[in-house]
Amino acid sequence: MYNQNQILLKLIDTIPDLIFYRDLEGTFQACNQAYADYTDKGIMEIIGRKLHEVLRKDEADKYLELDQLVIKSGQPHQADIWLSHPDGSMRLYDTVRTPLRDDKGNITGVAGICRDVTEKNRLRKLAQEEDRKYRSVLEANPDPIIVYDTAGSVDYANAAFINTFGWSLEECKGQKIAFVPQENLPETMEMISKVKRGEGFNDIESQRLSKNGEKITISASGAVYRDREGEIKGSIITLRNITHQKRIELQLQQAQKMEAVGALAGGIAHDFNNLLTAIQGHISVIQLKSELEPLLEKKLSRIEKIIARGANLTKQLLGFARGGKYQLEVLNLNQVINDSLELFARTHKELTVTTKLAEKLYRVEADQGQIDQLLLNLYVNAWQAIQDFRKSGRLTIETTNFEINERSHLHLAPGSYVRIAISDNGCGMNKETQKRIFEPFFSTKQRGTGTGLGLSSVYGIVKNHGGMVTVYSEPKLGTTFNIYLPAVTKNVKEQEKGDLKIVAGQGTILVVDDEAIVREVNVELISELGYQVISANNGRQALEIYAEKKNNIDLVILDMIMPEMSGAEVFSLLKEINPDVKVLLASGYSVEGQAARIMAQGCNGFIQKPFTLELLSNKIDIILGKER
Repeated sequence: MYNQNQILLKLIDTIPDLIFYRDLEGTFQACNQAYADYTDKGIMEIIGRKLHEVLRKDEADKYLELDQLVIKSGQPHQADIWLSHPDGSMRLYDTVRTPLRDDKGNITGVAGICRDVTEKNRLRKLAQEEDRKYRSVLEANPDPIIVYDTAGSVDYANAAFINTFGWSLEECKGQKIAFVPQENLPETMEMISKVKRGEGFNDIESQRLSKNGEKITISASGAVYRDREGEIKGSIITLRNITHQKRIELQLQQAQKMEAVGALAGGIAHDFNNLLTAIQGHISVIQLKSELEPLLEKKLSRIEKIIARGANLTKQLLGFARGGKYQLEVLNLNQVINDSLELFARTHKELTVTTKLAEKLYRVEADQGQIDQLLLNLYVNAWQAIQDFRKSGRLTIETTNFEINERSHLHLAPGSYVRIAISDNGCGMNKETQKRIFEPFFSTKQRGTGTGLGLSSVYGIVKNHGGMVTVYSEPKLGTTFNIYLPAVTKNVKEQEKGDLKIVAGQGTILVVDDEAIVREVNVELISELGYQVISANNGRQALEIYAEKKNNIDLVILDMIMPEMSGAEVFSLLKEINPDVKVLLASGYSVEGQAARIMAQGCNGFIQKPFTLELLSNKIDIILGKER
């Protein structure tokens, strides 16, 4: 029978951990079989011998030093130590040294247990490496990512999350971030419900608040994550910032909407020009055929001026329909400002509008439609600023010639400029607002009451004309916008009518127009000029007439926009019948787009509706090569 001590020794020998007991001088008093195997010696070869007699000197010195540390402190000591085995391998051991005491509490030596943790350490390092790898992937991800534990508290947030939303990881960790706007709670609760059910979700559009309160539009995707045993440990959520994307989508929608509106505006302008052409034509017929009393002549002249103003309105509509294409001409900005103010001041009678327009103002080369839009946007902006602050106010427009040299604080090339200053006594702006007013979609208005596009379009128009816009404003005092546009030395473009006189002629002209009111009055006008006139109400009829009478027809006046067969198609087929056919293209649209392409194919001239008899007679005369 074994006694109790023998049983205890046999149990200790079965333990795979290395166990030893050394006295105060480092002499082995006991060890188990595993320790003996580690030293490649028998147990009895070890007991009673000192450390330096059992192990290498360097190892013995190190272990003896650790033993003395425990003896002096009287406290246990733990350390991971690499031990060399007789076969040359190195293995890591978790070593715990504990002081041993006698019955009186005196320390008599050191007992140690060394557990082989080499494989555990390998697995731990592997897990750490995997963790670093996955963490580096999360950190490199450009989308904000946040990891929650099962309680819904933040466990991790990547750099993109911190940069986008403003909270540091220290501020987030272990917390529940309150960054869901009230109106976005329904879809957010649905996301949370899906995660709790162990489901994922993808691309749910919502909004989140940044640390400073800014609303950020996000596309949220998420799923639960599990440990190696498959137990749910939390959720990982991606909050892709799509704020810029939504703005681009809004711009695209706006552009598509404006394209549709532009097409509608162009069509309206075309039809309206046809009406004005008919009215102008009948006035010309009356003036030609009648001896008019001075009062009636005066009335007709006023009607012609009204027609000219209507034509200017349709010109602005056509400019809008062009979708931003510039048609440059030399302008007197004083005249442009006076014309633009005429309608605005009439519809905003609560404003006191004052102009201070410089004499001998430099000319500029610009698109009049764009300049009209620029001015209108600034007038409306001033009116809104006044409405926000007072019931009535002042709007002042001033023009001056302005010279810029190398020492100027303005970032413009040296030279001559025209400065337009538009001032109001409205609510004004603080410095922060002034920094952002030219940004697209920025608006000081309540959501839904302003587009945020007016001043950004002003900035774009000025920049596209080679100029610059600055703003000076003080809260409660008002605002002044200064527009600088490059001056040119060319003369102002004269009106086409100018000093034109009616020119009579001879020959045969084919008039092609689907609008009866336009076709009939043009036939009458051209007849009064001395020409023989044939008319056609569509393209097919015109081709039939021309094919039959081409040798007698000297000129075709061709409408560009017609149903079934367009003016472009008719022109091409006329050229097939007679390559030398002379054609004057007429349209309610400006000479752009399709009209420009027809002109490039050899069309002899273009006249935009509405036109006067003087202009029409001169166009005909020029094409037919007659002497004036």
